Amino acid sequence: MNPDQYCQDKAAQSGSSFYYSFLFLPPEKRRAITALYAYCREVDDVVDECSDADLARTKLAWWRQEIAGAFSGAPQHPVANALMPVV
Repeated sequence: MNPDQYCQDKAAQSGSSFYYSFLFLPPEKRRAITALYAYCREVDDVVDECSDADLARTKLAWWRQEIAGAFSGAPQHPVANALMPVV
């Protein structure tokens, strides 16, 4: 699965009406906003799903490093890879 498909799947799974509004955008803008939305979902899931505050802090710190990696050209996660062209 490529990063764009991962982001599309993540956004679609949310069940949000935001995702469906993205379908009306031109392809380049749709990929960009879907990647950004997928990132928001990933981070929101950390907060929503982690009952252990220390684990949540650790995961959020990892995401901070991952976004820094996107800006430096070395991300690992599919969402951060999808954000690379946007960055």
